[in-house]
Amino acid sequence: METKKAASESNMTDKSPTEASAMKHRNFSGRSTVSAADDPDRERRQSLRQRGSVAFLKRTGSTATTDAPFERQISHVSSLASGKSLASIRTRLTSVSRSEYHQDLKPSLGKHLNTNLVFTAFIIIFGSSFQFGYNLGVLNNISMLIQDFYRDVYSERKGAAVEETFITVMWSLTTALFIPGGFIGAFLGGFTADKLGRKKTILLSHIFAFLGAALSTACMAAKAPELLMLGRFLCGLNCGFGNCIAPMYLSEIAPFNMRGAFGTLHQLSVTIGIFLSSVFGLDSLLGSKSLWPYLILLQIIPAAVSLIILPLLPDSPRFYLLVLGEREEAFRAMKFFRKCDEVTTDMEEMDTENQQQEDQPQTEPYTLVKLFKSRDLWKPLMVACMLNLIQQFSGINAIFFYSSGIFKQAQIADQNIQYAVVGTNGINVLMTLIAVPLIDMTGRRPLLLLPMLVMIGDLVLITISLSLQAKFTWLVYISILAVLTYVICFAVGLGPIPMMIAAELFRQGPRPKAMAVAGAVNWFCTFIIAMTFEIIQKKCGNYTFVIFLVLMVLFVVFIYFLLPETKNKTFEEIAHEFSPGAPIEVEEMMDDVFDDIPVANDDGEHEEHQLVTINFDLSKNQTKEAVTPTEDDTAKESEVKLPGKACEGASKV
Repeated sequence: METKKAASESNMTDKSPTEASAMKHRNFSGRSTVSAADDPDRERRQSLRQRGSVAFLKRTGSTATTDAPFERQISHVSSLASGKSLASIRTRLTSVSRSEYHQDLKPSLGKHLNTNLVFTAFIIIFGSSFQFGYNLGVLNNISMLIQDFYRDVYSERKGAAVEETFITVMWSLTTALFIPGGFIGAFLGGFTADKLGRKKTILLSHIFAFLGAALSTACMAAKAPELLMLGRFLCGLNCGFGNCIAPMYLSEIAPFNMRGAFGTLHQLSVTIGIFLSSVFGLDSLLGSKSLWPYLILLQIIPAAVSLIILPLLPDSPRFYLLVLGEREEAFRAMKFFRKCDEVTTDMEEMDTENQQQEDQPQTEPYTLVKLFKSRDLWKPLMVACMLNLIQQFSGINAIFFYSSGIFKQAQIADQNIQYAVVGTNGINVLMTLIAVPLIDMTGRRPLLLLPMLVMIGDLVLITISLSLQAKFTWLVYISILAVLTYVICFAVGLGPIPMMIAAELFRQGPRPKAMAVAGAVNWFCTFIIAMTFEIIQKKCGNYTFVIFLVLMVLFVVFIYFLLPETKNKTFEEIAHEFSPGAPIEVEEMMDDVFDDIPVANDDGEHEEHQLVTINFDLSKNQTKEAVTPTEDDTAKESEVKLPGKACEGASKV
């Protein structure tokens, strides 16, 4: 190195002052002279990207998953020729943040829908998210039938009528057991996701779905309410796994620009499950005294479909590459999900996601203890947990609790209230469906903040209506309008976003454990609401919603100041906002005018350097790279051809 450096300095001294100055500014240094965070050339590189080109031609350094360098497709920089048939571009070596490097990669990343991606997403949400929603709503319409069944069985066992308090306790226990099952399932899901993979964890969860459905259905024939209780606990385990893994799986297979839409598919499927459970639970269908066990049994259909088809589909490419280190499997999975043979840039995006510290082996698991000890992860973990807390403490459960009473006060006949509830669930589905394309168009923050402000107004209207409707009967219709508006706003914001963002805020290492913690917080908050709401309602009466009103104001302030926007960003770009990763070595493309770019190191000395000129011959669709020789070197040329096959649906850059 010293010999080469001396020779380089000798070449500089042999030149005239003008020539030496020109060479100084036209060469690149062997190392960066500025930190990636304070790089003064970011604006120039951003200008290149805005002109339709890229700033980095090559990654020269190694990563945790590969030692091979990465070279860009020449077609992505050919636009710099500005319509000319030949252009000359100079380059230099430097180091930049991984976040900026990913910005440069994004034009080349796969970002189009295809049948493989859509079909896989459907199987994931049908086998996991749909089951969660179905189990949330399946007991609502048949609650009185189940309590009658309990009353008959326990009276027969005792030989006398049982007290209503006992029936209420047993029914409350039946519904409550679903929650600890979900809590355990969500917590365990974060561990099995890295041990078994996303796909196998979902398949494992189906065991609990089959057992839970079978036991619940058999309770009537066996005259054993205890079987239904055990079945609900097992169904909770299944839903806990699914609610943790499905958003993670979807976010890891989706293109970066569609990750919001795919994450929202999870909540859309949940709302469809709730809606269909209320439809099938109508007394004219399966909500009858003799058929209600079969209503619960229906949940085995999505589990069976998933159990048959999901093993035929690939697991997450990020799991294959960044957890198992199986590059070939990751490559095949990525080609399947992009339905494209050219996925080298997508692989590069995963390769350059900042991994664990250099002194730790790549295969070392990211433990829960490490998650809590890493100060860089405290803020994103707090945001993920708070969003799940906000979702449950927003008052949505109270709204649904009061809805039947509000419909009754509006003089809707008792036998027709079930149809009003079905209609409310249908609105929930429709608005969540609308949120699917909106979330990647408007961003996460607007879809949280604006609907939450409307929800605050709804809570004010509902409180006023409940308090004064005895004097002004027309206020009941204001209550109905406020309830429906509240459901709409929840469906487009707080419904789909919390679990989706929890999957976005973390790099691959901590993501499963962070999802486990966030999911456990969600279930724990659900348990608190279930156990305390009726007590609060009896104490506060018509002013119950004032509590949720105050909480919602505080939640809006929290989201406004602490939640970053994740729209159209790679995982590395998002995580960089909380914890910048290590810089990455690249070969940077220079403008034709760059006299203000120094190449001296911190000591003022010139390092080993060379001038690289890349000639783009657009007519022949190829490029020649020439290294300008020094006095002792000879010129070198290398030819790079453009790749042949484009991805399905991809447009040429």
